[in-house]
Amino acid sequence: MIPSFFSGPAPVTFLIGGAGAGKTELSLNLATWEASRFKQVSLVDLDIVNPFFRVRKLKDQIEKLGVHIIFPDLRVASGDIPGLPGAAWGAMENLETAVVCDIGGGEPGLRPLGRMKDHADQRQANVFFVINPYRPGFSTVAELEKSYSLLSELSAMKATCLVANPNISGETSPEIFREGMAVIREFSQHKKVKIAFSIADAGLAEIFKSAPVKAPEFFDGSEGLMLAIRRYWDVPWQFGDNANH
Repeated sequence: MIPSFFSGPAPVTFLIGGAGAGKTELSLNLATWEASRFKQVSLVDLDIVNPFFRVRKLKDQIEKLGVHIIFPDLRVASGDIPGLPGAAWGAMENLETAVVCDIGGGEPGLRPLGRMKDHADQRQANVFFVINPYRPGFSTVAELEKSYSLLSELSAMKATCLVANPNISGETSPEIFREGMAVIREFSQHKKVKIAFSIADAGLAEIFKSAPVKAPEFFDGSEGLMLAIRRYWDVPWQFGDNANH
């Protein structure tokens, strides 16, 4: 199925959220899913602070699936004033290119993102705030309110929807998933920002669909609209060269 968020021509999607929210794995799965629908798909690694950001470690693997990966020149990323990669502007300006922007880097990385706001508005971009309520600082509605306000202010982009990613890696059970979803739904109602969809690895997603899934795949299941994903790391905040399985 094709959710309404991605039904138009060459959608643009920005992913913001806290460390360990699952933005990187969502960006990888969204980009590879979109590569089955569009001839041109760019995954923009906008972590302009951390020179070891994980998308780059999977560049060859993901580009074989039809996704062009863009990331900052390390000389620019390590400077006192981080800069956005020039190719990112080209991807945003090409109306035939579907774009997924994976945003990270904390305050230094989020502030320069405001330069892309006009382009995002022109492309009517999705701005998804990704939440894992099992990460520090995101476990209660009050904590979510504080983090949501801060990260939204820093990025200069207003989230259009939330994406729910309640997981504790391989230990995630349906009960743990549902408990996390309850927190996110409460925050969604409090903030009046709707949940676009939830994400879960393929094995867990099959429980909610009651049928086999082939990640990445969108479907309507017992927990609502869900994206079944392939997890590229054992834990979503894992770094390291051994994390590309």
